[in-house]
Amino acid sequence: MYSPDRTSDGAPLLEQFEMDERAELEMNEKHIEQSAFWDTWFILTPSFLQGHTNSHTAQRPHPTAWLDGLRGIASFLVYIYHFQHMFHQSFNLGYGSNNGDNDHWLIQLPIIRLIVNGQVQVATFYVLSGVSLSLKPLRLARSRAFDTFFDTIFSSVFRRALRLYLPVLAVQIGVLLATLLGLYNHAYALSQDWPYGGTNELMHTVFDSNWVQTEDWMRAMWHFADPFITHQPRLMYDVHTWTIPIEFRNSCILFVALVGFSKLKARIRMSLTAVLWVYCMCHTIIESETALFMAGMVIAEFMVIQEESAKQSRMTDASTKSWSKRADVQCAFWCVVGLFGLHLLSWPPWNADRTSGYRTLARMTPRFTDITEYFWQRIGAAVFVFALSGSSFLRHPFQTSLAVYLGRISFPLYIVHGPLNHTLGLWLVEMFFKVTGSESFAGYETGIILAFCTEAVVVVWLADLVMRTVDGPSVKFGRWLQSKWEVRG
Repeated sequence: MYSPDRTSDGAPLLEQFEMDERAELEMNEKHIEQSAFWDTWFILTPSFLQGHTNSHTAQRPHPTAWLDGLRGIASFLVYIYHFQHMFHQSFNLGYGSNNGDNDHWLIQLPIIRLIVNGQVQVATFYVLSGVSLSLKPLRLARSRAFDTFFDTIFSSVFRRALRLYLPVLAVQIGVLLATLLGLYNHAYALSQDWPYGGTNELMHTVFDSNWVQTEDWMRAMWHFADPFITHQPRLMYDVHTWTIPIEFRNSCILFVALVGFSKLKARIRMSLTAVLWVYCMCHTIIESETALFMAGMVIAEFMVIQEESAKQSRMTDASTKSWSKRADVQCAFWCVVGLFGLHLLSWPPWNADRTSGYRTLARMTPRFTDITEYFWQRIGAAVFVFALSGSSFLRHPFQTSLAVYLGRISFPLYIVHGPLNHTLGLWLVEMFFKVTGSESFAGYETGIILAFCTEAVVVVWLADLVMRTVDGPSVKFGRWLQSKWEVRG
């Protein structure tokens, strides 16, 4: 009988099998291509557009989520500052401090000025770091779980450098590649003769030779990585990263303080930490940065005490009416404290001694401080975070989904916005100036605002991407490395 699968001499018809195999291979290749496309699309899609991601976290924020929310908002305010200060200077003046010369802008008023004067938020970062790094160890110390306390401190110390430096290294490799590709050429040319009315921000030299450029970058990164140089040279490839070595150095000092004070009675520990804070505040700028971490440690212990008090209050019967009145009084108190902290944070860089609301404080500034504005701004940062730690009402804006999201991308946002300001932001400003003009006040400001809004979309997208592909994996890598290297007993 004739078989369609065989030739007349009985040999198999291999062509059919070859066609089927070829079709299967083509389908597999197509599937791989489609899979690669969707994988790439998924990676490039911001996390807030991936509806299933972290939905549980968004619905039920952690009680300390406000720490991340405040950090996120502070990071975005730093970004606003670093963009706008390239084009403005009058925001540095205190309101009404310059005899009517460019000193009556709404943005110069206290608290409002924090929108554009984000430089002060670095102090907030340091206080928040002190709080975040201290909370768990202090809970363990107060419960006398010293074995777990030691394990926690060990883990924090071991992983801290990886947590801070790995994401910066990854972004800086991108900066080097962008420089080699010529993406910094225009910004460097502008920096040689700055055409705008703001700050000509420091940046690295662009060399003709790729090898010389790479060698310069490697040398800069080597010096940048040393956290124990008291007068830290700025990483010219992104001058905003000057805070990273300081963050690491003071984190180590904080860990030493936590260990040294861990077995003390709570009141003695808080008192000694407060004394250390005062001591550091009374010295130079470098020591006052350490003071912010110490302030965070005091605030963290205050938060733990509040947690313990809340647990005890649930076990006792209390009059709802009397509790409500006391809560209202407490809320009012914390609001006043918070406003005072914001007022100090709003300390104007220029003419504070001639600005209403700051004249008296300027005269009260201790003579031993290096820079008056830093002294009061750093006190303001500690006072404001302290107020938030005491009031759930004040914490609410920093527990919203937007604030918490900004908190998740805060570190990547901080380390990518500087390079984007130079490679994209300046180009966008020039592009919009061609439309709006730059001769009139309205045209100048409109062009800058349009450029910022456009760049902000890219900054947030890139920060989200770095969070998922670099920042998060660096945290996991630190934990994995610890699990592989630590001695298990």
